[in-house]
Parts: sequence; structure tokens; C-alpha cells
Amino acid sequence: MLRKWFDRVEVLPPYAGYPVHRGWYETRDGEDVVAYTITPKRPNGQVLFYLRGGTGRIGDVRLPRLMQFAARGFHVVAPVYRGNHGGSGKEDFGGDDLEDVLSLYDRVEKTCPTIHALGFSRGGMMALSLAAARPLTSVTSWAGVTNLAWTYEEQRTMRKMLRRMTGGDPETASEAYIERSPLFKEWQAPTLLIHGTDDEQVRLRHATAVAEKLGAQAELWVVPFAHQLPFWKKWETTERAMDWMIEKTTKK
Repeated sequence: MLRKWFDRVEVLPPYAGYPVHRGWYETRDGEDVVAYTITPKRPNGQVLFYLRGGTGRIGDVRLPRLMQFAARGFHVVAPVYRGNHGGSGKEDFGGDDLEDVLSLYDRVEKTCPTIHALGFSRGGMMALSLAAARPLTSVTSWAGVTNLAWTYEEQRTMRKMLRRMTGGDPETASEAYIERSPLFKEWQAPTLLIHGTDDEQVRLRHATAVAEKLGAQAELWVVPFAHQLPFWKKWETTERAMDWMIEKTTKK
């Protein structure tokens, strides 16, 4: 199956007894991108796209995080986006690098049509944008960016990077910001929004605005924490989120 998803596959040392692979695949726009997979010991027949946050090594894919999903039977697929881990090209924060997710989805979907997506922070933006472009069984945005103009306003340290990637600020390059922002897109998948009340990196309004827009299509879980949850709460909330995903599968 992995040979159908990737052009090249490297077997990595197992993690906690779970098979781990690193794969390379060519996107439709010609970039060579890396993704990691963890194969479950007892598959539930479903794939989970885990879409990381951050850029570069900040917010990078971590095997312990992926393992929790594999332990529940999900075959976990985690692209690291172009320009990372030896891949070609440069990240574009939800612009051209959205193709990294779409191209991989199209490969995976041919063999495993039951696909969920969960994205954290910047990855929430990628997950919801994937849902707007491809059918998903469910989509979860955890502390996710939904309006990039708000991120520009909230995060002074990111402004230079965002201007470089978008070609300007939200006023001079408004189209680029809107194109990257799920708040201005439409999708059909059941949607779970998880967000902290004290999140100063991605403010709560990113989640509440989408929840208000989607109505009964979305479920909003507000937790009394900041951008990152304490380990015990993250583990507990992740287990609840997987319960929610499996419930959506049975209702499909």
C-alpha cells in the first residue's frame, strides 16, 4: 500500500513497536515532499492525515504524537510540507504548499477512502482547506488558524514571514490572505474545533467564527488553556477527538 502512496519509501526504526516509514512523493506542481507514516497494529480501516503546525523545525512532526492515533487503529500520514526534511521547494503557509496535502490525499484515497484530517495551529488551516478541496470523513482544527489576516494582526513576530510568502500585508495582498483562510471557504465534512480560552498565539475567535458560520455542522470544544495543553489534557482531549471521529465514521 505504501508503494502506491509514495515514489520512494524508507523503513525507519519502529517506535514503541509500531512500524514507521518515511516516504517521498512528487506533487502535481513538481516538488519532492516528505511524509511520515505509522502503521497501526490493529487497523481500523481508516487513515488520519496529521497536519503539523509551525514552519521548518518549529512545530515539526513528532512520533510520540502520531503514535497515539496509531494506537487507536488509524493509519497515520503526516506530510512535513515542501522544503523540509530534504524535500524540494519552500513553504508557503497555506498557499502553494497546500498542494503537498492535496497531492498526497489523491494517492492515499485510491486505496483508503475513509480519511480524517486533524491539524494543529497552522495545520488547522491546512486541514480545513483540505476539507474544502476534497471529501473527508471528518476534519478537526486544533488551535487552528482560520483567518490569516487575524494572525498577521495577532503575531508581530510572524509579519515579516507572512509578507514574504503572501507578497504583502492584509491590505496590500488581501487576495493572498483570503485564499489561505478557511473562514472564507466552504466544505461539507463534520467539523471539530478545539481551542484554548487563553491562546495568545491563535486567538479563540479563529474557532468561534468558523463555529458560528457552520452551525450544526461543527462542534466547538473550548478548553481553559493556552495554545499548548498540558500533556495529560492533550492526551485526554485527543482520545475524545478520536472517539468523535469514529462516531462520524459509523454515521457516514
